[in-house]
Amino acid sequence: MLQTVKMHFVEHFKVPVEKLWHLFVNPNGWDPWFTDGMSMETVEGGHIKFRWKRITADEVVEDRGVVIFVETFKVFEFWWYEYEDGFRSRVKMSFVPHGKDESWLKIEDSVLVDGERELSIALGCAYGWGQMLCLAKAYAERGLILI
Repeated sequence: MLQTVKMHFVEHFKVPVEKLWHLFVNPNGWDPWFTDGMSMETVEGGHIKFRWKRITADEVVEDRGVVIFVETFKVFEFWWYEYEDGFRSRVKMSFVPHGKDESWLKIEDSVLVDGERELSIALGCAYGWGQMLCLAKAYAERGLILI
């Protein structure tokens, strides 16, 4: 029986919300700081192609997704993690300004799992979000690429 595991992640960035938005919502996706050849159509109904190589020990890992909702500088929602005839994960990224030069990124990831036996899927997503936020913060605030 499929059930939803909801996870929440929050990170503070010392960059304006507009800069943070463009770091996450742009045609090249999360290249060069997290993905390798990612692309996204940044409009509702747009396609997302995920591709990793550096963080997966040179094994190419690919997935796809679709954009659900866009409210510029505020909300970006998408489905991803392909599964049978749909997707396992619905992600809502909320961008919240904090003063003029700082912002918060809030991520809600709702992952469909088939009971306890697939809980590792949700745990893998949680690990990935933590890794991604760390790499994004280093890149956004310091211009560092850590992978």
